[in-house]
Amino acid sequence: MTGEAERGFRWAYALLDGLAAAGLRRVVASPGSRSTPLTLAALRHPDLAVNMIVDERSAGFFALGLAKAEGRAAALIATSGSAIANWGPAVVEADMGRIPLILLSADRPPELQDCGANQTMDQIKLFGGHVRAFHQMPPPEANLSWLANFAARLMAESRAAPAGPVHVNLPLREPLTPLGATENRPSIVGPVVSRGSRRAEEATIEELGALLTGKGALVCGPEDLGPDFRRAAVSLAERLGAPIFADVASGLRFGAGRWESILAFPDQVARAAPDFDWVLRFGGAPVSRAIGDWLFRARSAVQMVVSDHGRFADPWRNATHLIDADPADLCRRLGGAAAPSFWLGLFAFLDRSADCAAEAACSGEKPFEGAVLRRLLRQLPEGTPLFLANSLTIRAAEWFVGRTPAAPRCFAARGLSGIDGNLSTAFGLAAALGPGVAAVGDLAFLHDLNALALARQEIPLVILLFDNNGGGVFGHLPQAALPEFEQGWLTPPGCDPAQAAGAFGLPCRRVESVEEAAAAALGFLAAGEAAVVHVPIDPVYSLERCRCFFAASGKES
Repeated sequence: MTGEAERGFRWAYALLDGLAAAGLRRVVASPGSRSTPLTLAALRHPDLAVNMIVDERSAGFFALGLAKAEGRAAALIATSGSAIANWGPAVVEADMGRIPLILLSADRPPELQDCGANQTMDQIKLFGGHVRAFHQMPPPEANLSWLANFAARLMAESRAAPAGPVHVNLPLREPLTPLGATENRPSIVGPVVSRGSRRAEEATIEELGALLTGKGALVCGPEDLGPDFRRAAVSLAERLGAPIFADVASGLRFGAGRWESILAFPDQVARAAPDFDWVLRFGGAPVSRAIGDWLFRARSAVQMVVSDHGRFADPWRNATHLIDADPADLCRRLGGAAAPSFWLGLFAFLDRSADCAAEAACSGEKPFEGAVLRRLLRQLPEGTPLFLANSLTIRAAEWFVGRTPAAPRCFAARGLSGIDGNLSTAFGLAAALGPGVAAVGDLAFLHDLNALALARQEIPLVILLFDNNGGGVFGHLPQAALPEFEQGWLTPPGCDPAQAAGAFGLPCRRVESVEEAAAAALGFLAAGEAAVVHVPIDPVYSLERCRCFFAASGKES
């Protein structure tokens, strides 16, 4: 078995093997040529029972009946074209009846689309809003390592409330039929655990707790999982002697002065952190690239990703367990063995060193993003809604702020991490929660300039505008070395903030120092006014201050 046929079969088998590892037991397939790798993989898998049904419409309803009776997802396989269109009535019934199904539709590869190829139609999002999720797969490739985690995600999506069908469209190239001997199990990543209950079973808790031995850590991404999770996570970390790497947008580092397990500078610590035996990951993928690199390097460690909404943040494709459970409940109930005493002490030392490096980098009065945010956020009153715009702003907060004595309510737009709509989002927060602060860059400000009209509704939002004359974040990235850098990436906006604010009737105060910037923002906040605090930033100075900070760990950003 060689070439395209082998690759297609191994790809299909890896996907079916991942689905089986995540709980799939039933497959209903209809005969067809294009779907050969999928059907053959299902037939050869030792953990899957396959029913072959010629009529795809009947197959759809048969799978629906299996899923209804057994309370778990069943999978459907069919060839391209009108074959899968015949699933339509069963898919709609599964949607409205909240029945989990995994729809595996074979398709022609991209080169056969829109060219009159036989049995070929547009299958992208064929079932519209009647599926919980749609995934367009690439043609088969040699890399199989990510398919098990992807398969577990499909199962979780089908079970998440409300349960329902999930559609995966798989383009397959000829030749489709492998010849000769085949392997039963291609080598892919290890077992993945995925549970459909918000409260994990006791057996699952015991199974997971037995893996939490040795040197470990908790990693919390940008989702704010609430005070109940915070208490439970800190308690678990203390029991296990483990540090908590908390994204700035998680809110865990605000008001965390007495909890030393919550690192103040997790990005900087990750740059020098040793390898771990296990890690528990909550609340999405972290903003910090350094933490991501640290997680990526530990390919052989136990890495558990926990989510209660069916979406698992694992961009590095190295999770060993995907846990579908309430994060706070899981933390309260998990056991494990405490790490050696030196483990947490090592991270505390690295954290203190990072604090010294941050203080040194921010010691001057010339403003840059990190210094202003470090000064301001440590003075914000308890509960102040704080919006951190994407790009360099949220990264500067991640790098330099550390822990704060009070706990502002931190928000960010990390779903897609775009810079559009950031001001409008912040105005909405202030309208609902009271006087707030939005820290934004000049491009985010320009992208949502019309949002300044919302100030006429007397919404008390202080806009802290970091004006670094363009896309300052790219100065930290490889694009900065290109001769076309300014033209293609820096893109200075050429907008006068004072004139823009004035056009909408907002006061705009230009500041020249770190202290002046913090004082102006706090003054407008206390007065309950909507205003712009304009902080001109020298991008060369800002980049140099960041590099001094990163040099403390011997690594760049």
